[in-house]
Amino acid sequence: MKNFLSKIAFILCIGIALTSYSCTNNEILSSIPPSTNPDNLSKTEEISSLNFKELEDIKNKLEQSGIDVSNFKFDDSLVTEQQKIIPFLKAVKISTKTPHPNRLGSYIDVSGVLLLPSKTIFNSLTKYRIIVAPPPTYTYNKMAPSNAFKGSFLFDSDFHFNYLAFWTLQASNGFIVFFPDYPGFGDSHQQCQHPYLDSKAMVNSTLDLLKASLNTLSAQGYRYKSELIITGYSLGGFIAASLAREIETNPSLEYTVSLLVTGGTPCNLKQITDIVRKSKKTQHHYFLSYGLWGYKQNAYPYINVNDFLKESFASQSLSYFNGNIYDVNNLFPSNPEYLYTEKFIKNLDIDPSLSYLNTILEENSVKPWKNKCRFVMSHGISDVSVYYQNAYDFAQQQNKNGGKVTFYSTLGDHVLGIAPYYAKASLYTLLYK
Repeated sequence: MKNFLSKIAFILCIGIALTSYSCTNNEILSSIPPSTNPDNLSKTEEISSLNFKELEDIKNKLEQSGIDVSNFKFDDSLVTEQQKIIPFLKAVKISTKTPHPNRLGSYIDVSGVLLLPSKTIFNSLTKYRIIVAPPPTYTYNKMAPSNAFKGSFLFDSDFHFNYLAFWTLQASNGFIVFFPDYPGFGDSHQQCQHPYLDSKAMVNSTLDLLKASLNTLSAQGYRYKSELIITGYSLGGFIAASLAREIETNPSLEYTVSLLVTGGTPCNLKQITDIVRKSKKTQHHYFLSYGLWGYKQNAYPYINVNDFLKESFASQSLSYFNGNIYDVNNLFPSNPEYLYTEKFIKNLDIDPSLSYLNTILEENSVKPWKNKCRFVMSHGISDVSVYYQNAYDFAQQQNKNGGKVTFYSTLGDHVLGIAPYYAKASLYTLLYK
């Protein structure tokens, strides 16, 4: 049997010839407004497209970076050179409003990207499975999905771009994929400090963007299945798990999750913090500082950063997270003793001037629930950024409390551990297509 993609590419060129389809940029949509959007308005804009040749290039570059994408068989025997340049996927930017993460009642703009198959008369009756795929941690505004898809993918040692590329291949395999930009990036750049590890703010913005995305799909004539696949790695895993939990424990949202796949997931933020405080070396040195500033500048303004960060980090490091620096990690020391105050390292649990942070970390941690969806987790046993024990203990608690998690202990640290996550994600998403 010839490969699915080559057949679709062949049919696509005929479909385009037989149908006239266009989507208007900046189209105002109002039939299904996001729940918290004060203007009841959302916008869409087609920002790029990907053809057969470009998808082949993505696959080749992922393979060169050590990621197994052998399940994507690009058999081009039925596809001419002319057909290879016909748009196969389109990237549509979604823009809407969401509450400011400071929780004071104002709103910010937020954005994200929907990857859609180019519309033809042949796929107009297809019902697509939607994959919600929040990306890993980033600090650089150009790495927000809505900015990355305007330009070109950057394939290097940063697994963020590989993540976008990997799920783009999944979209080419017959899915609709949604990447949210995080508050503080994309349309909301400089409107707020990124609320890193603030589960409420991140879930709210993702839900508002998701509702705007479904609005867009309906307005543009796409049919989709009601059960979502939600997935993510690192920060994306944190948001994916928090989002799935919110959907499954809040019936008023009226969404259903069929599959949740996470990797390298921060679950118990207090446990991770305690391990960092006792460590002599970390891999992603800035993570905790990023979280402190996200809390301080938004929902928890009473945090005294000087109690936690040594100088010059207490006075200067906020500027590192302004969205304009690509490699923030190199600006922080690998040894926590050089970054954090002795007071924080030794007295977090006994000093009342510090211990309120424990409450914040607990409030924003992923809490066990009786999941109804299929829940798959993977985590590298050598992870010294988002520590293995935190995810393993969460899975044990989830199962003990009536939920069910399939947990895979994999080789690798926080960077290398993404490859086994991709392998599991490929397997399970195809099962739930």
